[in-house]
Amino acid sequence: MRDKKIIKHDIVPKELNRHVVAQQITHDYILELYEKSKKLRGKNKKAMINLAEKLSKHVGGWLVE
Repeated sequence: MRDKKIIKHDIVPKELNRHVVAQQITHDYILELYEKSKKLRGKNKKAMINLAEKLSKHVGGWLVE
């Protein structure tokens, strides 16, 4: 009996797309965002703080493009 070759399309679902990993979400990365928010004003500052708060719930995860 011959072994059947396993190809990528047999394993990976067709719905998945390729993405580029941009950054791992770490405590240090969250602190960097807070530090950057100190230099901003108005809506940009609030948006950066909101982003940092959302990402802080996903420490250990990854940001992808």
